[in-house]
Amino acid sequence: MHSRDDTMTLQHWVHALKKRWQPLGGTATRTPPHNPAGEAPQSTLFMRSGFSAELKSKGFKIRIARRPSVLQDALGLLNRRYRQRGYGFQTLTMSPERMTIVAYEGQQVIGTLTVQLDHGRGLLSDECFREQLDRFRADGAALCEFTKLATAPQAPAPATLASMFHVAFIFAHQVSGATHAVVEVNPRHVSFYTRVLGFAPHGTPQSNPRVKAPGVLLVADFQHIGQQLLARNAHGSGSGETPPFFSHSFSNAEEKGIRNRIKTSLTRLENEV
Repeated sequence: MHSRDDTMTLQHWVHALKKRWQPLGGTATRTPPHNPAGEAPQSTLFMRSGFSAELKSKGFKIRIARRPSVLQDALGLLNRRYRQRGYGFQTLTMSPERMTIVAYEGQQVIGTLTVQLDHGRGLLSDECFREQLDRFRADGAALCEFTKLATAPQAPAPATLASMFHVAFIFAHQVSGATHAVVEVNPRHVSFYTRVLGFAPHGTPQSNPRVKAPGVLLVADFQHIGQQLLARNAHGSGSGETPPFFSHSFSNAEEKGIRNRIKTSLTRLENEV
């Protein structure tokens, strides 16, 4: 769920898509660093090769929280932002069915997003939208939920959100086989998710007791998001069109590297559980 003080942030992301677009051009993609045999893989994924020089100089990067220290970084930002919105205390845990994604600028955490797979335990959205979600399940959909999203006020837009959503797509769809993503948002944010991210509303708004605010169920087909990713380099600065949201995400080569790292991290986590 997102509250009123995030409205300007969402509007800023959309505005930034128009104002800060720079063509990716023919820059070489960056491959993951070599991992010597027997060395534990680092939680840092890597920076998109097309990021601006300003973001690179600040050390903008994405991590997956497979270490307690990274999870605590995410939880600190999450509870600071939720407390400002009047929401209750949140918790985060590590599990093969759950991945918390964390964005950093240098050593400072600036964004977090958690993906929960629907592996028999249900989703947070079931509390208000069980009937709608059960229809998708009955039709054979494999669901996941994007939840506990928070960004710091100084987070660079739209790189933070696009990068976190891309990693969420890789984990949920490419690695775990989910077919649809669900998210529960405040009605005032429905337009952003439908226009920019390709979600579609299902059902009517319901009162969410967890945050004491109305919520709308939105669902996205990962096939559609995959098409957006494939088209992310098709727009140039001279096209006169708003660049696609995922033009600020990772390249195809980087996507492959992230996918391999996630698989390695999940294998290690399953062996530790």
